[in-house]
Amino acid sequence: MRSAIRIAGLVAGAVSMALTSTGSFAAEGGARWGARDPVTVCREITTAAPPAEEDIANLVRCEKETITASDELWLVDDLSVQIGASRPHLGVNELLTMPDSDTAKEVYPIRGSWTWAVCRDPQALTISGEDPTKNCTRTPIARAEGACWMTTFGSWRCNMTGPTGAAEKGFAPPQ
Repeated sequence: MRSAIRIAGLVAGAVSMALTSTGSFAAEGGARWGARDPVTVCREITTAAPPAEEDIANLVRCEKETITASDELWLVDDLSVQIGASRPHLGVNELLTMPDSDTAKEVYPIRGSWTWAVCRDPQALTISGEDPTKNCTRTPIARAEGACWMTTFGSWRCNMTGPTGAAEKGFAPPQ
């Protein structure tokens, strides 16, 4: 019984690590792809007032940017955000989309747009005969929506999502 519990714990830990991009992937910068570093460490914002648009942009990047286990660098480029008027938290119905949210605090809707820049390892492109300096695909997200919320730990988190446009290959990485 103990070994089954230990194995289940190890599996849960491995899945958690893969899903959150912790470990060696998160520590790696964008240099291997010829790009800027991804924002993988969220700035701690603990003010009572909602975050400013610059802080919202950083928090959205922190939620989205990553280095995947399949050697892709995902960056948010050309990000724009707007924050709306506060509204009450909808309780348990929003806990899945707003993890760790404090249900007693107001929620701020956000909207905006960005371009996904998904970059492949330049060495892989060289092997296949492609231009290693044009290793990124760009995909627009023109109508994104989401929210900013206070967590039960007293810090702000923001995230948004939206439908993707057509992907275009052959771009240089964001700097």
